Amino acid sequence: MLYDVIVSGLGPGGATAAYELALKGLNVLAFDKEKFPRYKPCGGCLSLKVERALPFDFKGVVEDTIYGVVFSFKSKRRLPIISGKPVGYNVTRDRFDNLLKEKATGAGAIIREGEKVTGIEECEGYVTVKTSRGEYKAKVVIGADGANSIIGREVLGFNPKMCAVAVEAELPLGEEKSGPLRGRLIMDFGCIPHGYAWIFPKNNNISVGIAGHTDKVKGRIKRYFQNFVKREKALAGLDIRDVHGWSIPYFYDEKKKVAKGRVLAVGDAAHLVDPFLGEGIYYAIRSGQLAAKVVSERIHSARIDISAYNEVIEKELYPALNAAYKMGNLVYNYPRLWYTILRTAPHLMERYYNVIRGEESYENFYAELISKIKAKPWKLAVRWLKGVLATRG
Repeated sequence: MLYDVIVSGLGPGGATAAYELALKGLNVLAFDKEKFPRYKPCGGCLSLKVERALPFDFKGVVEDTIYGVVFSFKSKRRLPIISGKPVGYNVTRDRFDNLLKEKATGAGAIIREGEKVTGIEECEGYVTVKTSRGEYKAKVVIGADGANSIIGREVLGFNPKMCAVAVEAELPLGEEKSGPLRGRLIMDFGCIPHGYAWIFPKNNNISVGIAGHTDKVKGRIKRYFQNFVKREKALAGLDIRDVHGWSIPYFYDEKKKVAKGRVLAVGDAAHLVDPFLGEGIYYAIRSGQLAAKVVSERIHSARIDISAYNEVIEKELYPALNAAYKMGNLVYNYPRLWYTILRTAPHLMERYYNVIRGEESYENFYAELISKIKAKPWKLAVRWLKGVLATRG
């Protein structure tokens, strides 16, 4: 049988693409190596842009509504910057991803759980997909197989070394201890090279994690995590043993193509992850929608050409991701300066919250941040130096 589209992977990007394509009446077959619901290591904070993007309600799986962030530098000098409006929603990935998968099933996509895609081969007029159980054919293949994507690596040539490494633990707290943490994220800078640590509240439990650039961390991610846990007062007395690790394939090249021949990639498989804070769920969902639009408009052509997907991604997603890349370089090369900027100009973070809400562009925010640094470089330098002396003292 020749399917219209085969989707490899049923995370947010793959499930969204399968859902949108099935709604349009296409014959869609989707695989995932796991059986749902399944545990997925991830901080699990959805930006408000996700709410704008999804055409259906997901509030039934939201575990906490976030209004801001409590920043710190090496677990010291707490700086709460809380907004009067929501910034995001915390979820667990097992429930959220399962919801998206069920939406794809309801739309008519054929779902094969527990079946791993092991390879693909583009042939004349179709693509052969090899799995752990057999072979299938489709007119187009969408790679949504995550950070270690076969399609991203072998077909599109993405560099698997361009990633951050992360570890996380989900800890039960109970209402008494988790209550005071509700409504806000804790983010600590300076605790790991080119990265940050976090505490994200959920329903009577918290997600505790840390992430840093692979080349900078040099295999010491668990040591950085342990040091953060020891310093962080909110984690005092907790027994943290069940720790999970994963890779975060961040955006790194605005010239990189995400479609070739009859194959394209979405989400993590296409390295569509914010290089500053590692937010990838929105970009996965939006790229899945864009992929579905391009494919559905061309699937019935005599000669299927999905190269327009490259142009769509370059136009809609790459400008923000490129600004995030520059933002990450600034913050992670000078984390103390970043903390000083937040402390002296907290209103800037409200502007960044608007970026997360989808009300302001990443590009404009980054440009304003740089202009403020250039306008008062010596003043910021003096405050930064005072911060250094105060921290060491």
